[in-house]
Amino acid sequence: MRPRKGGNFATVGGLILFIGAVASYPVWYASRGTKISTSESAINPDAAIRGAYVNSGSNDIGLDPQAGSIMSKEETAAVSLAQDAGCSFAALLAAFTFALTAPVLPAEALLNSPAARIPRTPEAALRRSIPAFNQDVKAIQKELESIQYKLRIPQRKPWGMMGQDLAGAVDIASSDQRMLRGVLPPDRETAVAIVADVRSDLGKVAAALALKDSDRTSIRVYNALEHLSALELLQAPGLPYPIPAQYASLPRLTGRAVVELTFEKANGEDFFFSETSDKGPQSRAVLRLTVDGYTAPLTAGKFVQNVLDGEYDGQRLIVTRDSIQAGDQGKDIGALPLEIMPNGDLEPVYRLPLDVRSGEIPVLPLSIYGAAAMTHLPGADASVGFVSSRQFFIYKYERQSSGLAGLSFDEGAFGVFGYITSGSDQLYRIENGDRLVSARLIEGKDKLTSGSPSNSGGGFVGE
Repeated sequence: MRPRKGGNFATVGGLILFIGAVASYPVWYASRGTKISTSESAINPDAAIRGAYVNSGSNDIGLDPQAGSIMSKEETAAVSLAQDAGCSFAALLAAFTFALTAPVLPAEALLNSPAARIPRTPEAALRRSIPAFNQDVKAIQKELESIQYKLRIPQRKPWGMMGQDLAGAVDIASSDQRMLRGVLPPDRETAVAIVADVRSDLGKVAAALALKDSDRTSIRVYNALEHLSALELLQAPGLPYPIPAQYASLPRLTGRAVVELTFEKANGEDFFFSETSDKGPQSRAVLRLTVDGYTAPLTAGKFVQNVLDGEYDGQRLIVTRDSIQAGDQGKDIGALPLEIMPNGDLEPVYRLPLDVRSGEIPVLPLSIYGAAAMTHLPGADASVGFVSSRQFFIYKYERQSSGLAGLSFDEGAFGVFGYITSGSDQLYRIENGDRLVSARLIEGKDKLTSGSPSNSGGGFVGE
């Protein structure tokens, strides 16, 4: 049987008309005058497909306020119009788009949302851990972090909104009274110099914004935030909360300390290369660990006490893919209460791991390369509520081995007390059997309050 002439042409023509109608629908809808976004407003999450933290160098500032929003008016109108017109394909497409961005239940939101509220660098985490004794300075920090967040938008950046954020920061910074509130008399001269640096930084940010230069804006905002952190530390003389009575005899750190760690290869070979030095291969690597007592006063205090007692000098290291562990395996390791400060709380939680799936995030997250924490007790996990008082580890976080929100699967199970803030590029060169030559306290001894002699050695004895 011979095919009827013209049949194939009719079929192809019909398909072309159908595809053309579907493809032209967005053009027709846009021609009605409805603006989906403007250059001066934040882009809807659906308008820019991006990872959680594309610009990791910008010290992320947390949750996208638009992420997980309900269906927009434009999306609702698109589905309704498509259904009225009988265009089931367009309606299905719009519904599918909404399904991908619809909010999920709180218990599932954290590990499925790419906008999980967590800092991604040691500097950002440590900056947030400083108690807000001066709300005006903290407000400037929030304005600058808002600019950092908007810089992460990969396409049309809202320069006008960033200018408004900067204007708010400049207004506060212009007042000496507001900027210096909370500074003690001995620190006033230093604080005045820092305030001058902050004002200079804000002027440089304004110049970069005027040129719409993303890279320079990011660098200059970062510099301003570093100076703000220095000012906030002067305004935070101690802990804003009491230590529980049952732990009062333990050493505590009531601020910041810096410990210098010196590592050496097991065979003594020159294997360490510094990205910031032109000296060539070295036999030793010197790293700096910033210890934070604002969020983990007991854990940080015991670690610093161990450093002063020489506990880690000459220790052989246990190195795995995920961590570098130090501490004498032969001694009675003692026990400390697990200590974690959840984001949004005013004091740490003791002997209780965080429920990350329900949205509990620590102020100092484990999910940062170079995080430091005490190990679990041998044969135990976080549910026991205690950790070692002697053995610590440095975590080598890998985004590829983490959950959907970039969180380590061990997040919430360890109490982080600090981060490697200098020399982290050497961590991957440290191998099993290498040696921690020395751990030396170079800053913060005045912030350490020792516990009673009966508890200064083995740590806390559980109830």
